[in-house]
Amino acid sequence: MQRRPLLAQRILTGFLVLLPALAGCGPADSPNPGTPVDELLAPPPEGQGIQLSMKATIAPGVEGEWCQFVKAPAEALFVNRDEVRYTKGSHHFLLYETTYTEIPTKKENGTVVDTTGVFDCSDGATNGWSVTKLVGGSQNADGTSIVRFPEGVAMPVKAGAVLLMNAHYVNATSEVLEPEVRINLHTIPESEVKQEGDILFMYNAFIHVPQMGSSRARMRCQVHKDITIQNVQSHMHARGTGYEALEVGGTPFYTNEQWADVPVKDFDGGLSLKAGTWIDYACDYKNAEARDVYQGPRSTDEMCMLIGSYYPADPATAHCSLDVTKPLETGNLGAEWVGDGSATCAQTLGCIQQNFGPNFNLEGFTQCVTGSDPAVSREMSDVVQCIITSGNPMVDCKTQIDACAAK
Repeated sequence: MQRRPLLAQRILTGFLVLLPALAGCGPADSPNPGTPVDELLAPPPEGQGIQLSMKATIAPGVEGEWCQFVKAPAEALFVNRDEVRYTKGSHHFLLYETTYTEIPTKKENGTVVDTTGVFDCSDGATNGWSVTKLVGGSQNADGTSIVRFPEGVAMPVKAGAVLLMNAHYVNATSEVLEPEVRINLHTIPESEVKQEGDILFMYNAFIHVPQMGSSRARMRCQVHKDITIQNVQSHMHARGTGYEALEVGGTPFYTNEQWADVPVKDFDGGLSLKAGTWIDYACDYKNAEARDVYQGPRSTDEMCMLIGSYYPADPATAHCSLDVTKPLETGNLGAEWVGDGSATCAQTLGCIQQNFGPNFNLEGFTQCVTGSDPAVSREMSDVVQCIITSGNPMVDCKTQIDACAAK
């Protein structure tokens, strides 16, 4: 059970990619003065926010992911809500804040990328870039977006921050598409901010939907500090048939059967969760194709996410982190994955050993996790977390391996 070099990076690709992109991007400028307000989306009133826009030309039959970096204004922003509109062909749009003070020209691993305008990010919008948090987006072309806080709560965006726009379009038509997306970040003055808001962004990297079959992807994430959830929504691809989220021990606080035009549930007065509780969410799938489907960013893959506005900000909770001191680096590794099969933990351990070594098989590894019995989710997850993050799992993970082998 030796660790394959860069194994963690390979497994974590699913965690880090998160949602895919939406479209090729044009200049990220606010409309010129005099832009008719009946166009796609009018900008916020002066002094109450900013608008960014993106444009592209998408050839027939193309599914594409593109990104573009833009700089935020010289003054810090305090975002109370966002508003997104996009034209035909998109599934969703996301806007991230990064650590950069100037637009980067190469990834963290040194790979040079032409970022002077739109660039291809088919390997995952956030893959290789120093991204800190999501600050806006939507999966509804003309409906509710992601960010919505009550009075006195806002999400800060640093002065002059470099923002990453990420867009994904699927042109299933025989005609060229010229899509457009606009996002408004509606702000409040810093003097009115009483609490810092953030976005829950939980991602399950272990999804397996067998050919001509059905399955469930399920995971639990710990709440590390007292929080209040203002809204919540699901994210799945076209095989998604059902979704539920609940506090462990409680009843569902969100259910949905739609993968597109996803309803966003607002909680009047907020949904309070105490530190130490766990969020449990699950996606149900039905696959009509003659091939197995796994997690991934494309429409040919599947996803299972929980997204929502909450406060006060706690990145470890938002990202389901394993190490609260490194919430981004260990994002979504703090999960307890709940299988959809009947394998004991000992049987699951044997499966992991077969798929883990020098000939590491991510799809096989995924089937080990999803094929486990829900009753052994804690012991199985402890093993998976340890071997992914350990440099020498046979030594470092002995306690977890022994506990799993006994179940």
